[in-house]
Amino acid sequence: MKRLFIGTINLFIFNFLSINLSAQYGPQFDNRGFEEWTTRNEKAVSEPIHWHSGGTATGTWSGFLSNQIEQSSHTRPGTTGSKSVRVFPDSVLGITANGTLTNGRINAGSMSATGSGNYNYTQHSESAFNTPINQLPDSLSVWVCFRSQSTTDKAQLKAVVHGNADYKIIANGTEEPANMHVATAVSSFTRTSTANGAYTWRRLSIPFSNNGPCTDIHYILLAATTNEIPGTGSTNDDLFVDDVLLIYDPTLRLEQLASNEYAINSTINIHFTLTGTMSPENLNASANQVIAQLSDASGDFSNPIELGRVTTNTSGSFTVQIPNVPEGQHYKIRVVSTNYPMIGGNIQGISIIDNSAIDDYLVSCLVHDNF
Repeated sequence: MKRLFIGTINLFIFNFLSINLSAQYGPQFDNRGFEEWTTRNEKAVSEPIHWHSGGTATGTWSGFLSNQIEQSSHTRPGTTGSKSVRVFPDSVLGITANGTLTNGRINAGSMSATGSGNYNYTQHSESAFNTPINQLPDSLSVWVCFRSQSTTDKAQLKAVVHGNADYKIIANGTEEPANMHVATAVSSFTRTSTANGAYTWRRLSIPFSNNGPCTDIHYILLAATTNEIPGTGSTNDDLFVDDVLLIYDPTLRLEQLASNEYAINSTINIHFTLTGTMSPENLNASANQVIAQLSDASGDFSNPIELGRVTTNTSGSFTVQIPNVPEGQHYKIRVVSTNYPMIGGNIQGISIIDNSAIDDYLVSCLVHDNF
């Protein structure tokens, strides 16, 4: 019965981990690799699921907007996906309408490119047009390919964490309601190649500036546009976006060891706590490993002895063995990680003793008694 119970628990844990495979990343945008697409509304516009452009816009002039995004097979280097999203400008009644991609919704309410009626917004009453979030990211990582005629024009990517409101990023450079602002990550960047040129990709890492005044985190709104200045740029420009990832700074800690004294060749259970974004899926790097290390007899880690390692992005444990080293009372044990590289907290001192002399003495006594 006990074995059956344990097996059931293990099966439950396996299934839970399978379902929440990327749980260690923290709250994220849905469909952040743009692999899933759907057709929406009477215009039959094609959009990546949970991402939008002019084809699903609201506002007085929304009927004049085309969708200005499309599925692309040009993807960033090293991705496991097969799709990205291409964003492109258009000419609407003689005015350049910058191509825009958002996880919220576009409102076209003004004929002026910088009119206050033109904005991207979170529509909290419609789940397709908002992204709930309950934790503040430390940075935003995204791959972009911006092809432009100009060497000085800049595309822009902006993400705002905000409170419980239909928050607006307005074309005139303002945002509202201002009292719902939590933090912003923004980057304006020049071309990666010429218009209609090579598909050259760049990975952006954009920190969030947490300047409030709101501290009640509810949603995140992202807008990517082919030009940071509304109504400018060339209709030959285009912007490709792939593999958006919110980064949460990781932490690593060695949990308390069972003892502070160990014999040579004895085993130690290493328990560690690991949180945050490890082995970021949009960065071409090897999977993270947590490594247990032993210092020299004076507690120095200049040339540590590796005790063992495990490949993981989450908290866990593994068993290691004390090597054949000189006895001492000032050894230390720590854990480190490889991707993201960290030295774990709670480094602990231990004593290492050599029991072989005692064991030899006991054996000789037993042999003597037998005679």
